[in-house]
Amino acid sequence: MSYLELYKIISKPWASIEEIRKIANCGKDSAIKIRNSIEDKINKNGKVLPTGKTIVVPMKDVIDYLGLDLSYIINMANTELNLKLNDRALSYASISR
Repeated sequence: MSYLELYKIISKPWASIEEIRKIANCGKDSAIKIRNSIEDKINKNGKVLPTGKTIVVPMKDVIDYLGLDLSYIINMANTELNLKLNDRALSYASISR
């Protein structure tokens, strides 16, 4: 997964099992364990999570749980985006000659 794809995922306010799987690069069972651990921690603090068909946890808590460095991910995603934009500009410039 690229940093730009990772950035798009962690920019969401809530994380389902699918997002946790992608971020942590793990299987469904491991993602469920991560989600349940975060959910238990939130419930122990006296807070309540929204209920629905899909159980979600705050993305901020997933990022904290996994120990991700947000500033590094953002910096690398910006670099990746700039490289893609420059590559397109170069490709266009070479075609127009």
